[in-house]
Amino acid sequence: MFDLLIKNGKIIDGTGNPWRTADVAVAEGKIARIGQLTDARAEQVIDAAGKVVCPGFVDGHSHSDLIILDNPTADQKIRQGITTENMGLDGMSVAPILKKDILGWRRHLAGLAGNPDIDWSWESFADYLDAIDQRQVATNVCSYVGLGTIRLKVMGMDGREATPDEIQQMKKIAAEAMEQGARGISAGLIYPPSQYQSAHEIIEIAKVVRQYDGIFDVHMRSEADGIVGAIEEVLDIGRQSEIPVLITHFKIRGKNNWGKASALLKMLEDARKEGVDVTVAQYPYTAGSTILHAVIPPWYHTKGPDHLIAMLRDDRGPIKKDMRDRMDWENFSAIVGWDKIFVTSVVSEANKRFEGKHIAEIAEVRGNADPADAALDLLVEENLAVGMVNFGLSEEDVVEIMKSPTVSIITDGLLGGTMPHPRTYGTCPRILGRYVREQQVMSWEEAVRKMTSLPAQKLRLKEKGLLAEHYDADIVIFDPATVMDTSTYETPRTFPTGIDWVVVNGKVAVKNGEHTGARNGKTIRD
Repeated sequence: MFDLLIKNGKIIDGTGNPWRTADVAVAEGKIARIGQLTDARAEQVIDAAGKVVCPGFVDGHSHSDLIILDNPTADQKIRQGITTENMGLDGMSVAPILKKDILGWRRHLAGLAGNPDIDWSWESFADYLDAIDQRQVATNVCSYVGLGTIRLKVMGMDGREATPDEIQQMKKIAAEAMEQGARGISAGLIYPPSQYQSAHEIIEIAKVVRQYDGIFDVHMRSEADGIVGAIEEVLDIGRQSEIPVLITHFKIRGKNNWGKASALLKMLEDARKEGVDVTVAQYPYTAGSTILHAVIPPWYHTKGPDHLIAMLRDDRGPIKKDMRDRMDWENFSAIVGWDKIFVTSVVSEANKRFEGKHIAEIAEVRGNADPADAALDLLVEENLAVGMVNFGLSEEDVVEIMKSPTVSIITDGLLGGTMPHPRTYGTCPRILGRYVREQQVMSWEEAVRKMTSLPAQKLRLKEKGLLAEHYDADIVIFDPATVMDTSTYETPRTFPTGIDWVVVNGKVAVKNGEHTGARNGKTIRD
C-alpha cells in the first residue's frame, strides 16, 4: 500500500527527455515506483489523465528570507508549483550576522525582503535555518551566504578595500556557513556593501567555497552600458577561483543596449569551451524589480542607513548632481527614466497611495519639480523601505536568452507591498503557458528541465529536480491546455491557472488549484 498514487499522466521527468505515460507511486515522502502500476493500491489516488506530471519547480532566486517566517504557507510560490526556494541572493543573506547589526541590516533589506513582524533572534547561519524548520514552512528551503553579509560582519558598510587580515576573516565566515549548509556565495555588485568588493577579494573567498563544492551566484556590476566588462569580471573570477559561476537574472537594460543578447551569450559559450563553468538564470519579464535606494550612487551608502537618510534629508544636492551627471555606476534613473520606475512597496499608510505609480507621476502629485526629489523624499519618509519595478528590457532579448540551454528560470520575487512584480506569483506558469504553449519558444520538456533538474544540479540538491525512484516526492501536476499566469503589473496578486496539484515531500500542498494548508517543507543543509 502506497501513500499516494498518480495515474495516467504524461511524465516529464526533468531530464529533458521526451514525455512518457506512466504512474507514480509515493511512500514515506519518496517516489517509490514509476511505471505501469495497474494493480497498485494507495491511500490517495489522483487521476492525471490529460495532465503533465513533473518534478516540483526549484526557484533558485527567492527573496522570501524573512517573509517565509511570517507567511509559512508560501502561497505565492506553492500555487505556481514551486516546491523548493533558495534564499540569500544578491549578496544579502540574513545570516550570519552580529546582533548589533540586525536592526540596520533589516532596514537595509526592507525594500527587497520586506520587514515582517517576526522575531529576528538568530545570528549564525545554522540558527537561521533552525528558525525556518521551527516555523514548519510549506516549501523546502536552502540558502546562499551573501558576500555583502559576510563583509558587513567584518567591515560594516565601509567602502574601502579589505585588508589581507579582513579577507582571512571573511574566508573563515564563508567556510563556517558552508559547513552549516550554505549552497554557495552570492554577490550583489550594485548593492552595498557587496559592491565595494574587488574581484581579488571575491576570488579569495570563492577559493574557499569551492572546496565545499559551492557556487558563486552573482548580480553583476552592470546589466546596461557596462555589461561586457561586468561579464568579463565574473568570468575571470570563475577562471581564477575555479568556482562554478551562475549569473543571476541575466538581462540587458537600456534601449541603446537592446539586441546584444546573441553576442553576450556567445561570450559565455566561449568561456564554457575554455573550461569556465558558467551558467545563467532568468525571469521571463521585460521589467526588473529591486530596492528604490539603488537609484542612489554607491559612494553615498558607505556610512550606513542613518547617515544616508540624514544626507537625503539635509544635504541631497551632491547626490542629485551625481544621479543626474555620472554614469560610472548602474544609474537606474538615467538608464530607464523616472517614468519607467514604479513604486511597489512602502510601509506608511500615508504613502500607500503611491504604490503602483511611477516616480514622475508621484512627483507631479506631490508638487516636486524634479522627480528625483519625489524618490528621495519617499526614501526618507519610509526609512529606505521602498521597493520598485523598473522597465528597460527588450522582449526579443528575453526570448533569445531563454533559448540558451544553460539558462534556468527564477522568480526573483519580492513579496513586500501591495503591488509586487508579477513574477512573484506567475513566473513558472508564464513560462509554460506563454512561452511553451502559445509561442513555442521551447518544448514542454525543456521548460520543465530549466525549472527543475538544472537549478537543482547547480544547488547540489541531491534528491530533487527529477521524477525518479528514491527521489523526494516533490511533484507538480499541471494542465498543458490551461496553465498560465494571471498576475499583471496592474493586478499582481493573483494566482495562476492550470497548476492543479502540488506535492511536497509526499504531502499534497495544492489540490485542484487550492492550497491545502499543508506545511511539509524542510531546510536543505547537506
